[in-house]
Amino acid sequence: MKRFLKRAFIFVASSNIAIMSFVIVFFSTENQVLLGGIGAISAFLVSHLLLKRKLLPQDELDKVERKEKKYVLAQVKDAKMKLQKLNSNRFKVRSIFVYQNITKLYKISQKIIKMVEKEPIRYRSAQTFFHQHLDSSAIIAEKYVQLLSQPVRTHEVSAALRETENALKQMERKMEKELMVVLEGDMNNLNTEIKLMNQQSLTIEKK
Repeated sequence: MKRFLKRAFIFVASSNIAIMSFVIVFFSTENQVLLGGIGAISAFLVSHLLLKRKLLPQDELDKVERKEKKYVLAQVKDAKMKLQKLNSNRFKVRSIFVYQNITKLYKISQKIIKMVEKEPIRYRSAQTFFHQHLDSSAIIAEKYVQLLSQPVRTHEVSAALRETENALKQMERKMEKELMVVLEGDMNNLNTEIKLMNQQSLTIEKK
């Protein structure tokens, strides 16, 4: 009800300002109705915006949050497509160690994507994952599969395969750190809860 009254007040106040602007412009321009109308509309829009920001700041905040959520969900959708490529490539490798490596990358990526999809606010701490690490993992895995498909295993191809395997291992370590960054808030909350529980236990024991 309070919000409705504020909205009504903003509309009435903006309308009054618009009417006053029309009258002022109309008489100051020798009865030019068109200019008066333009002045009234401009005054209404400006005053309505300023009053809304002053009296209903939460509406502006909600608008920003909706835009941010829409953007994050678009990033999640794109990430899922990259994750599918990563998943399909892991079944094309021949080495059990490389398969395990790509599987680890896939599972960590899947976990981060699910967390961000459920809580878009987490995207702020996972931007490096979405814009860098996931891309790199998918590209490196695809490059490895392409090298495996070469009909002739030359010295250069073998060297490139070893280099790609090392790159996948490095990505796994980076992904693990990325997951810890995304989970950092949960860990802090957990530590706080444990401290509170311990303090309560000590208080009860003293009594």
